Amino acid sequence: MALASYRTYVNGFPIASEAPLVITDPAGSNFKCDLGEFTAVLNDGQQLYRVLFPSYVALVEDLGRELVETLHTGKGIPRAAFAGLDAVVPIDQAAEHWITATPVEVWGATVLKLGGRKWSNFKGGRRGVVEAVTIRNLCAHGIPVFNQRALNRLATASTAKQPLPALGDPIVLDRAAFVRHVGILRGFARSMADGVANLADVP
Repeated sequence: MALASYRTYVNGFPIASEAPLVITDPAGSNFKCDLGEFTAVLNDGQQLYRVLFPSYVALVEDLGRELVETLHTGKGIPRAAFAGLDAVVPIDQAAEHWITATPVEVWGATVLKLGGRKWSNFKGGRRGVVEAVTIRNLCAHGIPVFNQRALNRLATASTAKQPLPALGDPIVLDRAAFVRHVGILRGFARSMADGVANLADVP
């Protein structure tokens, strides 16, 4: 509803001039965009969701970093429980690097397990999360189709009954797909956070 209302608002700007118009962020950031380009993205559902989607994955990754810190400092989980986590640098830096450098299927499994949870505890499970992150990576690099690297990763995270896209299949990220992927990411985040929260704090 809010998006539809905003589209109507922007598309209804009473602009008669043919001179280029530039939209800037009133908060003072470096954001600048030609009005024509802005409305093209706003009215192209898939393009808009491609722009929005990476931020949702980033939020889950930020939560992962926070949960790793909490597991170590608040719940007493040793660093050795996180395979590959730097044992020397401060935990906040180590957690950030570990989440960034480690595939979600690895760090996600670790955080879930330490919290007494499994991929099967939420709809979509491992395949759904890996697919969401893979699509984020492709969109972030401007790749509009599934390439071999993406398919290999999905195959590793899938069961025999879960179909895979074909090489070169377009990435569909319309409203329905966006809502589905975000729902899976929310379930993943909730399962991780609940598991960690239910662990006893260290004295």
